[in-house]
Amino acid sequence: MSIRSTTTRRGFAPSAEKPTVIFLHGFPSTHLDWTSQITTFSNKGYGVIAPDLLGYGDTSAPDDVNQYKTLDMAEDVVDILKDLGVYKVIGVAHDWGCFLLSRLLNTHLDRVLGAAFLAVGYIPPQPNFDYNAQLATLNKLVGYDVFGYWRFFSDDDAPTLTEKHASIDSFYSLLFPNDPSIWKTDMAPLGKSREWIEQNKQLPLASYWTAEQKEEHKKTLLKKGLRGPYNWYKARLTGINNADEASIPQEAYQINIPTFFGGALKDQICLANLTKPMMGKTCPNLVTKDFDTSHWIMLEASDELNEALEQFFGSL
Repeated sequence: MSIRSTTTRRGFAPSAEKPTVIFLHGFPSTHLDWTSQITTFSNKGYGVIAPDLLGYGDTSAPDDVNQYKTLDMAEDVVDILKDLGVYKVIGVAHDWGCFLLSRLLNTHLDRVLGAAFLAVGYIPPQPNFDYNAQLATLNKLVGYDVFGYWRFFSDDDAPTLTEKHASIDSFYSLLFPNDPSIWKTDMAPLGKSREWIEQNKQLPLASYWTAEQKEEHKKTLLKKGLRGPYNWYKARLTGINNADEASIPQEAYQINIPTFFGGALKDQICLANLTKPMMGKTCPNLVTKDFDTSHWIMLEASDELNEALEQFFGSL
């Protein structure tokens, strides 16, 4: 789904002075996570594009994990821009959307005016990515399996197990918890996310959602099932991106356009204190802002985020 810029019969249109912003969501999300940003920036005259990414909502959801190679999905984004007649955009991304935005920058930097990363930072190409090695490195660095849940999310039975009536509510209480600290104990460590779902554990949902909003989100997410969304993890974990990553020239690793990083200080998995120094090495025109939120900055602190993004957009 996208928000198209349209001129009415009376001549009203988005401001010609305002650029177009593309919002790239992560897991387990759809364009709905950007509702506040879509409304805010559309009303301010920006062009806005907010697609359901591959595997989600109203977009195709192939079962074949090989269709989820990140460079291919970056080309899908370019196809969207071409279809809408938009050349340059400001990229705003969250979670896995940040991985996709990173590869868009590596391969089509000329199409991006500025890039904003939320919770997850810019990720340079990693042609030798090894999941087990990364897991061990992060465990040694911070003391727990930061990405241990990737293993369950990549298992063949994960979609079916999660989609069961009771388990989907358990899944939502794990992914959108009222207490974000449970990610450190019940999601990140190897085996814990599977245990949570299999035992149908449930805790109160975060307060930024009403019961109705949660049900709308769940309905949209489950339109095509969870195999597509989980394939983003499986593609990364199994290394099918590595050959493509190796094709990216070294000079494309450095991102010299203006970049923004919004850190989520209560996020126990995407750790802002690790991300900021790494981005500082590859993004010389970097602006950072910390948010006293969990992973879901755009939901939990939408007004504060919108103000920060508008300030960043105004600097471009």
